[in-house]
Amino acid sequence: MRRARAELVFSYRDEKEAELVAQLLELDNRAAPRGIKVTTRRLGKEVLTVAEHSSAGTLFATVDDILFCEKIIDEVMRL
Repeated sequence: MRRARAELVFSYRDEKEAELVAQLLELDNRAAPRGIKVTTRRLGKEVLTVAEHSSAGTLFATVDDILFCEKIIDEVMRL
């Protein structure tokens, strides 16, 4: 069975900020629907999130959720 895959890369000012975002996104990953694989890790000043699922629709909804979560995290960090 083929799996759809998405890779999202977010860039930050420094490694400390990137690590915090990676940890928060990874917490959200734990609530991902059954059957979808989502991993997040920091790479220097960047955060890489990879999502995989057999349904492109489910993957699209998951990517939308990841983008929303990252936006909220970013806004809260700037307060």
